Amino acid sequence: MIALTISDLTDANTACKRIAELTRRSATSGTPDAICIRNDSFSEEQFSSLAQLVGELWEGPVVIESDYPTNVSKALLHLMDRKPLIVGANRNNLEQFSTISKLFRCPMCISCEDMEELFDLVQQANGFGATDIVLDPMMRNMKQCLESSTDLKRLSEKIREADHPIAVRTWSGEYAMTMAMVSLLVGDAIVIADDLDGDSCETIGELLKSIR
Repeated sequence: MIALTISDLTDANTACKRIAELTRRSATSGTPDAICIRNDSFSEEQFSSLAQLVGELWEGPVVIESDYPTNVSKALLHLMDRKPLIVGANRNNLEQFSTISKLFRCPMCISCEDMEELFDLVQQANGFGATDIVLDPMMRNMKQCLESSTDLKRLSEKIREADHPIAVRTWSGEYAMTMAMVSLLVGDAIVIADDLDGDSCETIGELLKSIR
């Protein structure tokens, strides 16, 4: 899955245009599959308002990204039937996010740079009642992306905590497209990018057709 991002710092008019553009790209190239709503404002109200707008105008999958459990809960009220992927769980807020994931029956992404600790957090999240989990080993460059994706794919055959989808958070431009393609080839990851241009969407769309 490829998700492209809309920040909640974006005004409503610009956000509507962005959603329309991503809808057009998705229809023509199959990419993006999803929209990620990111809580850059740290505001509960702005995040919730953008979630409502995306829920009304976008028909595909949704990702919501925030470090703040209360903001996530408020945004989810507008997307309850969409079961969005929640991004933002870490060692500091794991219990709150696990509770939200269980309550709203939404998948939850856990982020941690240390692989062993990431697996420990998965165990803890299971104990809190969260079962639909995505792993984010916080890959920040191409080398980490290739190594971590490959390691997790191998470990998934031996360790239960590693047997989950992988999320890759990246930026914009050609580097982001390359990271996305590497991740998809290694393990059909969930790629969340700031943005990709139309040509990149078409290229990734063709790749996805060949591997799905």
